[in-house]
Formats: sequence, C-alpha cells, structure tokens
Amino acid sequence: MSPMDESRKPGESAARDAVRALARERPDDAFRARLRHEFVSARILRRHGLAPRPWFARPGVLVPFAAGVLLALATQANRGPDWRVLAANGEGRVWVAERAFTPAQTVELARALRRGGRVRVEGAMTLDLVAPGVAAVALAPNTDVSLSAASNRLWSRAMNAHVESGDAYFTTGGSFRGAVLDVATAEVNVRAMGTAFAVLRHASGTCVCVMEGHVHVGLVGSPETGMADVPEGMRRVVGTDLTAETLPILDDSVHHLHAQRARAGGTLGR
Repeated sequence: MSPMDESRKPGESAARDAVRALARERPDDAFRARLRHEFVSARILRRHGLAPRPWFARPGVLVPFAAGVLLALATQANRGPDWRVLAANGEGRVWVAERAFTPAQTVELARALRRGGRVRVEGAMTLDLVAPGVAAVALAPNTDVSLSAASNRLWSRAMNAHVESGDAYFTTGGSFRGAVLDVATAEVNVRAMGTAFAVLRHASGTCVCVMEGHVHVGLVGSPETGMADVPEGMRRVVGTDLTAETLPILDDSVHHLHAQRARAGGTLGR
C-alpha cells in the first residue's frame, strides 16, 4: 500500500472501492449513434445556441448579397422600354446590322431592334418605331440611322441617334420629360429636350425642321455653347461646307410629323 493510500480515511477508501466495484455497462448503440449524429451535424450546439451561422447568413456574405440584389432590381426598374415596330409599310427591306427583314416580319424586326441598333430602310417603304411613353421615330425610304436604346426612367436619362442619310422624324412622349435626345449627322449635332422635329440628311447637307418646342443645333466639332436655338415653325439648314441659316419650316416635314403623331400619339402618352 502506498503512503497516499495509508493517509486516506477509512470512509474514503471504502467509497473508492465501492465505485471500482460497480459494473461497467455498455452504452446503448442507438443512443451512441444518435449522440454521434448530433455532434457531427452540430445539432447539439444549435440546441444550446452555440452553433455557428451558416455561410449565407454571415454578415460578410449576406450584406454584399443583399446589396447586389437591390442593385439588380434598381437597374431593372430604371431600364427604359424596348423599341416596338408600330408600322412597316410599302415594298422593300429593313436591314438591322447584317439581317434583312420584309415589311411582314414585324415581330422578328422588333426583336432585333428592341435595344436599338443600325437600321437601314431599303426601297419604297417606311418604318415607324416607338418606345412607349418615351419617343417615336419614323424613317422614310432609303434612310440609314443608328439608334440607341430608349431613355431610362430614373437616371442616365439620355438617348441618341446618328442619321447617316435620309429623313428621320422624332416625337417625344409624356415620359420623356427631363431626358435628353441627341441626334448627329456629318454636319450637325442636335439636342432636344421634349419636342417634335425632323432631321433630313442629303448630299447637300442637313436640315433640322422643328414643329413643336425647340431644339439646339450646332456644327460638328463646335462647343455646345455655340449651338443655335431653333424654335417651332423654323428650320436650321447646314451645308456640307458648314455654312448655316435659319428659315421657315418645310411643309413636307410638318405633314410627316403630324402623321407620326396621329399614328403614335396614344402610345406616347401625349
């Protein structure tokens, strides 16, 4: 017997011997399996509020994810309407990039043009496009125009077009208020903020006819401060040599713009 055992009181030694004499029972297999599962799955920790948060619920993940979702929703809400084909009349073809469409293929044409693109009207036909509430664009036969997507609803509220050749007619709608439309040709830059006007681009130069409101017309390469204000009922004519003058509007432009308003007025919310 060791000195430590000798120093123990008789009662302590008896208690120790009684514990040692107890039978060692094997734990129930089902209990052991259940306990092991609770430790592996962290269920026992969750029961006592000690389990770590899942990865997707941690602030470092959840906050950026929520911000991304909100940004995506805001971007979608801000996006302006798609372009629609209001009418395609006459005989000829419409080219969008390198694809050709007949006047009867308005569904396919609208799908190709919904966010804008280069549009060439070939032959004796006309094309009417509309972005509901925002703007309408009418293209005469043999017109070549590059058109952006329609203006957004909340921010970045700008749209633009480039008239390479031919006659293009523009009318803005009720939802356009506060937005900007820039139209360019080889000779001029045109800025409109709610109006109805035509841009006629031919071999002799560019003519900008204003039927409603007013637009600013400047020479290509000139600062915006040098733009001329063209009121309704007038036109600005700029030759290929960049000489410019302001004259009364052309009756033909008035006729086409009135016709455009009759076709698209309800869709534009005017």
